[in-house]
Amino acid sequence: MDDVVLVINSGGRRDAEWLDAVTGELQTDLSEIGGLQVSRVTKAAADGQKSGAVEQIGQLLVSSGAIGAVVWSIRDVSLKFLERTKADSITIKKGDREVTIVRPGLAQVDNAIEKFGDLLADE
Repeated sequence: MDDVVLVINSGGRRDAEWLDAVTGELQTDLSEIGGLQVSRVTKAAADGQKSGAVEQIGQLLVSSGAIGAVVWSIRDVSLKFLERTKADSITIKKGDREVTIVRPGLAQVDNAIEKFGDLLADE
């Protein structure tokens, strides 16, 4: 089973309550991809705390028998999530390797649309 961790970066502009809510939204979105198991990331609680585990806000554990087969779906869901929530990025980690999907800024989108228009005008 392949496991990766997705970490949502709000850019520090949002509070923990917002981050917790959008983490739940992304968990729901990713759970709709067939073959994926999605859960919140937890870590051992510090001494003196009531619970034995503490949820890591903004982090999801994504598991699949063949995660490579659904990588494009994860990318598409992540991009739609970033646009909808205005979070800055999602970092996907596997061991010590990671890749970050960044929400494109308006200037990037406008530039892409302009280039697309130029491409069509050349026909």
